Amino acid sequence: MFLFDDFVPGKTIGSFTLKLEHDLLEEWLEIFPEDRDGARMPPGMMAAVHIRAYAQVVHPRPPGNVHGKQVFRLAKLPEAGQDLCTTVSCERKELKGERRWVTFSLDTRGEDGKEMFSGLMTALWAK
Repeated sequence: MFLFDDFVPGKTIGSFTLKLEHDLLEEWLEIFPEDRDGARMPPGMMAAVHIRAYAQVVHPRPPGNVHGKQVFRLAKLPEAGQDLCTTVSCERKELKGERRWVTFSLDTRGEDGKEMFSGLMTALWAK
């Protein structure tokens, strides 16, 4: 179980590779049809890719964590069929009163190793 004290700022926690299957894009587009842009992944899916990586890498987690904030930086949107490798690291952690905040850095690259998008996700950590 990942506890607050276990996180080390600057340390990589792990990575997760997601195949951006055409079916996965179509599931998204059923909900958000206005996002269709050929075979390119819609920008809104960056959150879905990062959450999947976070859920796979930072596991198990204590119950009660709250997702507080997320920001993204876009370099290039991938196209269907590409493998996306997301590396999850601890960017920082801080104690504010009795609240434990952990900020994760997520870096997603294509199968050629080039940056696609990255971001920071901050969570209120339960324990």
